Amino acid sequence: MRLIRIDHVSLDAADREGTLRWYGAILGLARAGTGPTDDPGEPVFLGADGAQIALFADRAPGLRHIALATDAAGFAEVRENLDRAGHAYRLEHHADHDSLYFDDPDGATIEVMIAPSG
Repeated sequence: MRLIRIDHVSLDAADREGTLRWYGAILGLARAGTGPTDDPGEPVFLGADGAQIALFADRAPGLRHIALATDAAGFAEVRENLDRAGHAYRLEHHADHDSLYFDDPDGATIEVMIAPSG
């Protein structure tokens, strides 16, 4: 797989609004977009596209997943490798890209996504 970048890191926050304020005050990260934060299962992104922190609020605080961006060939390669190994994964179609979600041997969730163009 050709790793283009670490696209985003997703975290679960106990107090998402407070955490948003903290990341703004301490790291100077602005909220991307203006969508509502009332659905705890939907992420709120901080930072510029391609280098973001995503905050969720529907699970215990901690790391949710790390998203690795690749191209279409890399995405297909990873999916074939997972299939060949019999390793479970979940395919999701997002508004601007497709993603595979799976756990590494230590239980950390990895997202491999096709890097959106543009």
